[in-house]
Amino acid sequence: MVVGTYNFEAVGELALSTGVSGMLAVGMMRGKQGVHAFEIPRPEIKQADEVLVRVKEVGVDGTDFNMVKHNLQDIAEGHNQIVMGHEMVGVVAEVGGGVESLTPGDIVVMTVRRGCGICQPCGHNQSDMCMTGLYTERGIHKRDGFFTEFVVDQEQYAAKVPGDLAKLAVFTEPLSIAEKGIEQIRIIQSRLPWACPHPEHKFLAQGWGNCKTALVVGAGPLGLLATALLRLSQVVTDVADIVPEDSLKVHLVRDMGASYIDARKKTPKEMVNLCCRATGTLDIIFEAAGAAATALELINYISRSSIYVMTGIPSEELFMQVDAAQIIRQIVRYNQVVVGSVNSNRSHFEMALKDMPEINSRFGGMLNEMITHRFPLSDYQKAFALKDSGHIKTVIEVEPWK
Repeated sequence: MVVGTYNFEAVGELALSTGVSGMLAVGMMRGKQGVHAFEIPRPEIKQADEVLVRVKEVGVDGTDFNMVKHNLQDIAEGHNQIVMGHEMVGVVAEVGGGVESLTPGDIVVMTVRRGCGICQPCGHNQSDMCMTGLYTERGIHKRDGFFTEFVVDQEQYAAKVPGDLAKLAVFTEPLSIAEKGIEQIRIIQSRLPWACPHPEHKFLAQGWGNCKTALVVGAGPLGLLATALLRLSQVVTDVADIVPEDSLKVHLVRDMGASYIDARKKTPKEMVNLCCRATGTLDIIFEAAGAAATALELINYISRSSIYVMTGIPSEELFMQVDAAQIIRQIVRYNQVVVGSVNSNRSHFEMALKDMPEINSRFGGMLNEMITHRFPLSDYQKAFALKDSGHIKTVIEVEPWK
């Protein structure tokens, strides 16, 4: 992995020599492999509905690591760099004259995707379901992210955070991805109003998770957060990964009342059989690892009328020989659903902020435990060069909380 170097004194020198206030930013540069630091101008409010936000913390996730590892530069035309980072929490510094819901000092998290302005989903603030593919994403796809000191965006993309969640709010974006995946499960599986003998356990009912079983594939941040949501709803849950039994990930899984399956020792068929021990069927698979071979092979063993949600995105090519006819026959004959779920919208951020306190209190402060590494923004090289088998979540501290 390639990391750059940066002269931090240059930011101050820029301001003295030009009168322009420069900021440290971290991201990717056109024509240069790896992650680099550079300076950009401090943004200013230019429209009445905009807010200026002082970035406090930004989470680093698999998307960020893969962008650097595989040199996945997605820089906007006419620009030479992209500021990375998309899991943020910050404090409102200034607001435009037309802003109604936020005031300076409010803690906020910002959504990631900005709609195309063309299709119906984007027109209804559901850019996560964009039909044209012409969206942009902060820190990922043709729009600067949050590995910097200040950002400006429209009020509609900033969700207010309760003060007591400030130090956990960096989990809002990844938790919103899990929220959307679970929402898709509940909406689609409402096609089965008779799923169990208890009317209060229908998929759209408050007690929907009772009498249901699930397999979560992957015990990274997204898999752990999906497991937390499933366990809050009383779903009998197994989590599969390839880490040792004494790892922190397994500890967190078991603290949520879920069971751990070491995927190094089990075939996909054996994993599904283990998950069926409680009720005889496996109702839900939530794939959060991006392990293409396992993800594809599991389709052969999912139960009748079940749902399989894929959220992991493989980063490399993989060619396999499969019986395509068998897979199609099974999905059709068994009324199965395989669905992809990517990104999230403001409603999912709000769900995440609502569920976050209960997740942390019910499961013994698991969100605090998930943050295994912290680095100041100036130590971005260490964050991206990290090699620790116990790593779960890295947080970049742009300005530490007081």
